[in-house]
Amino acid sequence: MNIRFISAIFLVALTGFIALSYEICWIRIYSFSSGSRAWVFGAMLGTYLIGLALGSLWSLKFQDAKDGSNPSHLRALSLFVLGANIFGFLVAPIISWIVPSASEWLVNADLVLILPLATLITLPLVGIAAALLGATLPLICHFAIRPDEKVGARLSYLYLANILGSGAGSLLTGFVLMDNLSMQGICVFLLVLGLLLSIGLAVYAQLKVKSLTIQAVTTLAIGTALAYNATLIFDGLYERLQWKHEYKEQGAFKMLIESRFGVITVGQDNKIYGGGVYDGTLSTNFTRDSWRVRPYFISAVHEAPKEILVIGLSGGTWTQILVNHPQVEKVTAVEINGAYKDKAIPQFDSTKSILTNPKLEIITDDGRRWLRMNKDRKFDVIVTNSTFYYREHATSLLSNEFMTQVNDHLKPGGICIFNTTGSGRSVKTAAEVFTDIHLLLNNVVASNAPIKLNKGNWRDALTAYEIDGTPVFDLQDEGRRSDLEHTLSILDNIDNPDVDIDQRLWSKEVALEHKGYNPLKTKDQRIITDDNLGHEFPHLPTLVSKFRQRLDARGRD
Repeated sequence: MNIRFISAIFLVALTGFIALSYEICWIRIYSFSSGSRAWVFGAMLGTYLIGLALGSLWSLKFQDAKDGSNPSHLRALSLFVLGANIFGFLVAPIISWIVPSASEWLVNADLVLILPLATLITLPLVGIAAALLGATLPLICHFAIRPDEKVGARLSYLYLANILGSGAGSLLTGFVLMDNLSMQGICVFLLVLGLLLSIGLAVYAQLKVKSLTIQAVTTLAIGTALAYNATLIFDGLYERLQWKHEYKEQGAFKMLIESRFGVITVGQDNKIYGGGVYDGTLSTNFTRDSWRVRPYFISAVHEAPKEILVIGLSGGTWTQILVNHPQVEKVTAVEINGAYKDKAIPQFDSTKSILTNPKLEIITDDGRRWLRMNKDRKFDVIVTNSTFYYREHATSLLSNEFMTQVNDHLKPGGICIFNTTGSGRSVKTAAEVFTDIHLLLNNVVASNAPIKLNKGNWRDALTAYEIDGTPVFDLQDEGRRSDLEHTLSILDNIDNPDVDIDQRLWSKEVALEHKGYNPLKTKDQRIITDDNLGHEFPHLPTLVSKFRQRLDARGRD
């Protein structure tokens, strides 16, 4: 191998690194903007691969030169690579500028159900960028490989180098850069690599010193200008992607944390979001008719909840409430996103004390894996602080298999609580797995034994409840005594159809008769399993039903 071919090996490895690194970045952008919708990854990846294929096909138009080593051709390639990397650098901010306007148009057109389309309409940007990046590899191969008897071997070397570079890009960007740099920092880093690649191709072309100097200086000037203005270009990136048409009203985030696990944001109203989706409110205050009644509810259905497992720590609000329960002796919290514990919670005044609470053990792990690896651990209460049912991977916390796993870790008479987020299928699944269930607001309360409501035990627990030394209900205050009685009245209104949702408590029978977002009653819906993902497309049944109604109406006409 001569020095020129070795240089080509390095260059194609670098193209693979850059292309796959951008893919990782764009996946994060689309996942965040869509709220981690399950189908977005496939749509984005499909667009990216189509772009690579079209770029490779398009490169054929530039491969008809008889002399592949002609400097003019290689110089053109270096300029082409320069343009491709500049465009790749700008894709993320351009997407964030388009999404708010597209969202506003959809809202004004009363098309809220398909609001994620505001993100999808930007996919052509990914396709174009991928096509530009995808054309680089075959063009370098064309100019680097001589048409002789060793053409096959040389091609294999270049493709191997490209694969190694691509793998390195995925690993280094996904596990190292995203844990240490912001999206802006990563894109600037990739821009610099792309510009170095462009200069490298110019050197490879063996241009005259004057031509090479002019091109190198021009490239560096462009790179310096973009890098210097990167803060301005990327300013408000995640705010626009998350708030969309409400961007101007909501304003800048109070807190933004990026890591290899994802993106954590906190709005000015102290609401915390994970991956662009609402996680909860950073407050343990139990106000009248508050939905925060759910973690406080465990003493209403369990006489002595001493050991609790929490799957999903997030900002720590629910864990703070549970670990301060007057009857609880130990809480084990399992959270897959280590950034919540290490970077977010230490900054939250309402929950940072859990990090020093001796009753709490926080484990960074996948909840299902931890359960599988700790088969002998049994709990009085297991709280699954799950996310919206239509997000990717939500199945892993709502499926029949997972609920069976949870049921196996409950002590006799143990309680499981999880958020259905409106999914009737998850309610049906719980009813199939557990002996008994109730529906509290939008949370399933399930048990391996018949559930017995205990108003006296709940009153005692709420009366004794203190968080960081502050009583949850100050009984010296007449208003708070009234709030306590109002909260306890939830147990008196079981199956009452006239109460508001923040006072709703349904038995198993009533819950299974409910329809919710699905045209079918809960009892008639399919259960969720690890291998059926229909619940991740939440509005599909409604859209199909409306479409059929329109067809029927036309048929009658």
